[in-house]
Amino acid sequence: MKPSRGASQPRCAFPTSTASTERGDRQPAMQTLTVIYRNLRQRWLSTCLTALSIALGVALATAITALRQQAQASFANVAASYELVVGAKGSPLQLVLNTVFHLDAPVGNIPYAYYRKLKADDRVAYAVPLALGDNYRGFRLVGTEPEYFSLVKLKDGQPVAVAQGRPFAADYEAVVGSLVAREAKLGLGQTFVARHGVEDTVAAEEHEDAPFTVVGVLRETGTPLDRVIFISLGSVDEIHHDNARAGQQSQSLLDQLNALGAEPETPAKPDAQDDDRGHRHGRGHSHKPPSAAPPEAPTAPPASPAQPAAPAREIAEVTAVIVKLRSPGYLFLMQREINKGKDAQAALPGVEVQKLFAIVGTVDRALLLVSLLVVAVAAASVLVAIYNSLAERRREIAVLRALGARRRTIFAWLLWEAAATAALGGLVGVLLGHALLATAGTTLKFLSGLPLSPWTWTRLEVGPGWLTGYVPFEAAVVFGTLLLGAAMGLAPAALAYRTNVARYLSE
Repeated sequence: MKPSRGASQPRCAFPTSTASTERGDRQPAMQTLTVIYRNLRQRWLSTCLTALSIALGVALATAITALRQQAQASFANVAASYELVVGAKGSPLQLVLNTVFHLDAPVGNIPYAYYRKLKADDRVAYAVPLALGDNYRGFRLVGTEPEYFSLVKLKDGQPVAVAQGRPFAADYEAVVGSLVAREAKLGLGQTFVARHGVEDTVAAEEHEDAPFTVVGVLRETGTPLDRVIFISLGSVDEIHHDNARAGQQSQSLLDQLNALGAEPETPAKPDAQDDDRGHRHGRGHSHKPPSAAPPEAPTAPPASPAQPAAPAREIAEVTAVIVKLRSPGYLFLMQREINKGKDAQAALPGVEVQKLFAIVGTVDRALLLVSLLVVAVAAASVLVAIYNSLAERRREIAVLRALGARRRTIFAWLLWEAAATAALGGLVGVLLGHALLATAGTTLKFLSGLPLSPWTWTRLEVGPGWLTGYVPFEAAVVFGTLLLGAAMGLAPAALAYRTNVARYLSE
């Protein structure tokens, strides 16, 4: 009996004619791709959800691996520009993070005389001091000498050059990094007021009476220097000296008032009525000799034309010193000599960066393991999805077998279907991971000044023996998910391989 013209026929994703099967034998690759595409399209919701679950795990693994590799390379490149940093006793890692990467809080200060001692050492090619203590909108102010811009060189051998304007030549002049100029909208000739402390907090005191003028903008270096504001050592010392002097003057004024209101024989009463407008004295009272009298005003007189514009006092302290030696052979010897002393410590930036990533590596490996577990669990869902659909496709498989399809052909179709679903999730996950890296890269550059390249290949080291080398991590991930999906499809494909044709055709 022929079926009626209007009767609906069951949809079959597999080819249902002998002719198409014969064409499939002649063109197995094209036939397999067509069958896989039709099957995945018929169950598009299940396919998308399964691929998405795999993609999330792959995205996390891709982002973690790429971020660690690029961050470690960036930190190592920056650290390679500095041989030795000297600062107060404490954590050498904290000293390097604060001095080289301008992160974390300063360890402390060392005497300015110690810096001069280092500079006078015959083994030292140059020594550049740094002084910290203030910020502007979270960007640190670093006091140094004008020679910093010509002496300190980056890994490419180029100095920290000023792209616009000039280096500072006087107190309260500033040279800003390229990121500072862009984010804080600071151009040549503009002024700003710094806040006390290396971190930007609402409660921080503003130095309103000491504005800075921008006289230069650094070239973009792709290092933490892009987010630093350089000022003179005298500016740092002047600001903090004025704050300390104001406190001393307040205490001195209180002492003067107490002294002027005191009787010769007895100490002054706490409720004396003396003020700074005049003093009431009893009969017969006389002042002390003028030579012993306190000054009438607590403020210093204005500078005369013969006096220099900048204060002639010696700078008391600096936060750290960048040291370049005349020969690498002096490096470990000088480090040991400095560390044996009581005044300061010396740290090797390259060594401390390796220690940092050895610590971070433990957390990194834990996160990577979690992401791989997510991928494994998601891959198991491929097995579940294909196994559940297999019950609905038994009759289709029996029809194909009756039309001449080989068992191994059916087996291969189901195996490649599982592999394609997993590989699709791997490919989407790689793209999501790099998109996540691009988002994180913007934040990382703002916080540290270190740029990321989110759309470059991540190198994966392979070995051992003659296989030692590097392959793209992304290609390895996609290929790995494909193999994992194929492994998950083995069980459903084996069940399809053993399908009883007579039984399912009779149903």
